[in-house]
Amino acid sequence: MKINYKFFFTLCFVFLLYPYHELYSQWYYSLHMEQEYNSNPFGIPEPQQDQISRISMGLQKDWEKVSVQYFGSYLSYLKTSIRDFYWHQLYIGGGGDNTGWNLSAENRINQDEYDIYDYLTVQTGVLHTTNLHNFLWRFNGLVSLNNFFEIPELNNLRFTASGSVNRSFRTRTSMIAALSFNYKYYLEEDVPVQLSADSTSSFQASMSSITQGPGHGSGGGGREGYYYTSSSEIPQAAQIFISLRLAQSLTKSTGLAVQYQNRLNLNKYDRSIAGLIPGYTTESQIFDDPMSYESQSYGSELTQILPYQFMIKIAGYYQQKQYVAQGIYADPENFTDTILREDTFQTAWVMIEKRFNFNLLTESSLALQFTYQWVDNKSNSYWYNYMSQYVSFGFQYDI
Repeated sequence: MKINYKFFFTLCFVFLLYPYHELYSQWYYSLHMEQEYNSNPFGIPEPQQDQISRISMGLQKDWEKVSVQYFGSYLSYLKTSIRDFYWHQLYIGGGGDNTGWNLSAENRINQDEYDIYDYLTVQTGVLHTTNLHNFLWRFNGLVSLNNFFEIPELNNLRFTASGSVNRSFRTRTSMIAALSFNYKYYLEEDVPVQLSADSTSSFQASMSSITQGPGHGSGGGGREGYYYTSSSEIPQAAQIFISLRLAQSLTKSTGLAVQYQNRLNLNKYDRSIAGLIPGYTTESQIFDDPMSYESQSYGSELTQILPYQFMIKIAGYYQQKQYVAQGIYADPENFTDTILREDTFQTAWVMIEKRFNFNLLTESSLALQFTYQWVDNKSNSYWYNYMSQYVSFGFQYDI
């Protein structure tokens, strides 16, 4: 499916620059455009650099107790245009001061050659907030139906129950602690194991899509050999997620935050894709499900507000991941499930932003952004051992 991005671009400006002043009192608009230069956008051992253009639009309408929002993004690759895709989301939320509800639908649309990435997620949830003895408590419940059009074996219902507590102190220190329980139930019966230990014959189709580079794979056309699952009679998975974040205001214009996260799996079952198709970071829920591994993550962020509405943010994160059922590629062709995959993910990034506030028919703001990120993913599985860097330039326009 080829998406008409020129029409999408025109639609953004028609909404954003609509001349009737009365409309701006009812709607909020945003437009984001970005150019990214990435040394390895698909995270593969033999990188192929590309330039990515991203355009996003947001529309929001607020009533007294209900808000409706629409977000849409179109990504275009300069060298591998066959990978272009469109992502959009519709969100409806409402409620009172302490208790709210939300309903959302999220959809990704790719061209025919890569329709294996197409999915639709419908989600609903409730949120309750209360302030007790200077502690701000939040309790959240979510139910989502995830439908992968070309990979029905991954279709699932996911239930999430979470709580967090936030406390600020006179020392200009704030703390956020969170705990969540995630449960996933697969809608398809257990998938037969298609790969015996140390066998590679059933994975030749998927491997050819990697060795030829992005854009030359079989996409959704050759589906045999893409799936691997551990044996289990009950297609379900569960995980506990714990996080702690501490933030300290060092000066009036400087802030430092540190963060710790831990994922604990309650079972050894995983329904994942071991035969890779080169992915992109936004495709992680399909090819790198967070519920398929246990991990510990550490990170820190430094934020500095500069004169003339400049802001700079520097961050670094370190994560160790142990997969509960996924085997490894010992080399480009040989796969074994006798050894489980382990990754060490490291990243550092810096973002500089300059904001302008002005009146254009109504109160508006424009933010210019520069971002640089470095990623190093070390893995005992050949096809997940990679490095990448990217530089991006963009602007965000809000009305």
